[in-house]
Amino acid sequence: MIISFTYLIFSTLLIYFTSLYLKDLEERALDRSLEELQHIYETQPINTISRNDIFTSLYDEQTMILYTRSGNIVTSEPTNQLNDLPIDFIPVSDKVITSLETDDGNFLVGRSNIDTMYWNGYLTVIHPLDNYYLIIRTMVLIALIIGFLSILFTSIVSYFFSTQMVKPIRSIANQLKRIEGEGVSERLSLSTDTEETDYMVTSFNNMMDSLEESFNQQKQFVEDASHELRTPLQIIQGHLKLINRWGKNDPKILEESLNISIDELHRINKLVEELLLLTKNNPRQLEDIETVNIIDEINSRVDSMRKIHPDYHFAVEHSNESIPFQINNHHLEQLLLIFLDNAVKYDTEYKYIITKTKKYIEYFDIIIMDHGIGIPEEDLENVFNRFYRVDKSRSRQQGGNGLGLSIGKKLIENYKGRVWFESEEGNFTKVIIRFPLNEGNS
Repeated sequence: MIISFTYLIFSTLLIYFTSLYLKDLEERALDRSLEELQHIYETQPINTISRNDIFTSLYDEQTMILYTRSGNIVTSEPTNQLNDLPIDFIPVSDKVITSLETDDGNFLVGRSNIDTMYWNGYLTVIHPLDNYYLIIRTMVLIALIIGFLSILFTSIVSYFFSTQMVKPIRSIANQLKRIEGEGVSERLSLSTDTEETDYMVTSFNNMMDSLEESFNQQKQFVEDASHELRTPLQIIQGHLKLINRWGKNDPKILEESLNISIDELHRINKLVEELLLLTKNNPRQLEDIETVNIIDEINSRVDSMRKIHPDYHFAVEHSNESIPFQINNHHLEQLLLIFLDNAVKYDTEYKYIITKTKKYIEYFDIIIMDHGIGIPEEDLENVFNRFYRVDKSRSRQQGGNGLGLSIGKKLIENYKGRVWFESEEGNFTKVIIRFPLNEGNS
């Protein structure tokens, strides 16, 4: 449609400006013949002017008429065309060119006044426009034919290409309906010769992979959360039944059941708080960011751990005296405690924890190393998953909900950092926390 409209405008403008140009050429031809004949009759006696002189000044198909002052025709050339031209006598004082439309055709009529010693009268030259209109009609016809053929060709080509393009899209739509009914595990299995549709299929499959992974993680998260909540709720329910049966009259059972129920409620409350923290898009509060000395904060947290676990040996090694970094102080304290507490839980034999810092040009590392049970290689990529525990048999006795490492990782990533574990099973586990240094932190 747009192509046809553009072609219509282009053809119309082309024909219009061509007609103006050709019309100007016709008027110039008439004007030249009129001037040459006027010059002949003004400079020569009429009886000395030959027909050859007149025809030399006329173009093909032109006719000249010489009038007296009273309007009588003195002569005309060619003489055989005079009766076919319905030309009226019109006296003029100067040269005038006008258009004339008749049943016999269209003409340009040039009139001039001759007032010299050789002749006193009027000259008229008639210029037919048959060739002009023939050219215009031919151009219009050619434009219509070319336009029709162009539209026909464009329609055929468009239909062919649209069919080829719609065919894979229709196949994709049919497969999408099947996927809609069968679930997120299905994928598009379609190969086309079009790069765009192949890319669309690949992008859709990648999106479905991510969606399925997110769906499975969400499903696993709900199942794990339900499991974590079910156990303390069952414990509380059991002790409430115990109180209802015997605890009303037995202070010992009453106190024991209430203490256990309160402990389980604390566990539930902590679990809910940690879940809410993980669901927040960005727990980083910009207004609470301040420049802290990483070295001082690590020393402070390690001192606190020494008091809580006096039977452990905590070693500290720093490559610099100061590492300034912009961070929410509470977040830094929280992530340090998460990884120090994790090291303590899994190093119950040697009880030797090492904390190191290393500063580089563009980043700095915080390294916390224990000498505990280690992490199997196949578990390294899963340790940051929610509710995941390496030693599942000892998880409840060690405390925690299995969310600490997930929370720590999220806090680190909010400050454009990253974290990973290196471990040798039965020998050591090392966590490396890396933060980028910027102009304000260097």
